[in-house]
Amino acid sequence: MSHLDATYGVEIECYLPDGTTQQQCAAAVSQRLGALSTCQVEAYNHQPRPFWKIVPDGSLNDYSRGIELVSPSTAQTLLRGEDGLRQIEIVCRALTDLGCTVSRKCGLHVHVGVESQPIGFFKNLVKLYAIYEPVIDSIMPRSRRANLNVYCRSMTVANPARVDAATTFDQVCAAATGSSGRFGGGDRFYKLNLTAFRRHRTVEFRQHSGTLDATKAVNWTVTCLRMVAAAKKGGLNLGAAPAQNQARPGSKAHRIGEMLLRPEGVTGREICTEMNWPSVSIPAQARAAGLTVTSQRTGREVRYFAVVTQATTAAPITMAGFAQVIESTADETAYLNQRAADLSGSVQWAA
Repeated sequence: MSHLDATYGVEIECYLPDGTTQQQCAAAVSQRLGALSTCQVEAYNHQPRPFWKIVPDGSLNDYSRGIELVSPSTAQTLLRGEDGLRQIEIVCRALTDLGCTVSRKCGLHVHVGVESQPIGFFKNLVKLYAIYEPVIDSIMPRSRRANLNVYCRSMTVANPARVDAATTFDQVCAAATGSSGRFGGGDRFYKLNLTAFRRHRTVEFRQHSGTLDATKAVNWTVTCLRMVAAAKKGGLNLGAAPAQNQARPGSKAHRIGEMLLRPEGVTGREICTEMNWPSVSIPAQARAAGLTVTSQRTGREVRYFAVVTQATTAAPITMAGFAQVIESTADETAYLNQRAADLSGSVQWAA
């Protein structure tokens, strides 16, 4: 089965040029799409539509210019194969020619249809993304790497033991996000959003920065499709070992290390209460335990987790290894390598 056999869709966040209406944008996109599809303006909604729709996007903090273009999403009109990639290319070029722009607030979200997949598929996909996240980060601007963006939080909080032990979809979701299993709206704000499966029967890839560059949008869509195809195929041999607490048993650093290793992690307040301390430097205590930490902010509270050590993989945790696992072509791999090279400096965000 080819990666292009899956159905998929995209959400393109951008800003209209000053003086341009949503209706004018829809007309321009429709004209360029021709017989392939049309584009219409709607109020914000999650309803499937047989056409590209333009809806306002409050996350861009500009209700007059901030928009999201959503690709056709009914069963008969979902994007498929090369024709779907062609539509993405046409829409990106139409928006560029109209004068639309993006900022670091914008994102490019890709949904891939995964209806009727077994639980093992979701386990494979979570482990694939978590293990190769450092590689995927290298093709993203710094503002969307690690745990720096609240709308696409890191998958390194995924607990491999809980992922492997999961027997239900909800348990996989909880293991992937380090949560208790009680899901709210914020649980979709991860680089890999599994909760999209509940509403749309898709998995959503949220990490890519906003772009109207057709080459970047198409290549990232193909990369997402290949990750899904690899997870479906299985046999990835993506083992992972939890980090080890290296502090002396009984020491304060060891006690804190054990709290960091819990699936739910720990907050500074919880450590101070447990240790009867007025304050604590969690990074310093983690180093004393031989651990690396990542953090997750919810409101005013910051929760810290020990980063999982990826120990056993079928391919090295490099771009070449990632390309091998997802079976990228030579041209696709060349694009990924060039993208990583372009973003290897201090690029905070890039379209």
